[in-house]
Amino acid sequence: MRRAIALGNDTDTTACVAGGIAGIRWGRADIPERWRVGFLGGEILDPLLERLLAHVR
Repeated sequence: MRRAIALGNDTDTTACVAGGIAGIRWGRADIPERWRVGFLGGEILDPLLERLLAHVR
C-alpha cells in the first residue's frame, strides 16, 4: 500500500485499487484489527461484506 501511494498522482484511487486486490488475495482476516476498528463507516462493513460474500459462496 505504501509503495502504491508513493507512486504519486491519484494516490487515493491507486491505494483503493491496491487495497482491493490485496483484500481479494489475502482476505479480511489479514487486515490488522486496529485498522478495521478505525474504519470510518466501519459499522456497515460487516453487513455489506456478508451480503457480498453470500453471492460467491
